[in-house]
Amino acid sequence: MTPLAHEIYRQLLRHIRANKHSITYAELAAAVSKKLPTHQRSTTFHAALGEVTAACRAAELPCLPAIVWSAAAHRPSSGYYSIAHPRARTEKSQLEAWEREHASVVRDTARFPPTL
Repeated sequence: MTPLAHEIYRQLLRHIRANKHSITYAELAAAVSKKLPTHQRSTTFHAALGEVTAACRAAELPCLPAIVWSAAAHRPSSGYYSIAHPRARTEKSQLEAWEREHASVVRDTARFPPTL
């Protein structure tokens, strides 16, 4: 993973281990920017979130980026679904897949290693 993806993973892990089950894209970008400057709408930032998703899948872990969502929608942006749940085509199936994933992340927090 890129350094940005590693820092995103580190921040998400810190957040979920503090028993915080959600974080907005803006909050995550601000936390990451303390070490690596980024912006919540940056394509590099979103690509790095995709890297974290892929690394979680490769490690047979729930998708940690499921806790990241839009402040306005209270759910992930469309880019999340295309990477984390590519077979979910309808809005209903995407929402259901995300809700299951989010519940898995919260339930299995202890399974996430310090680094991927």
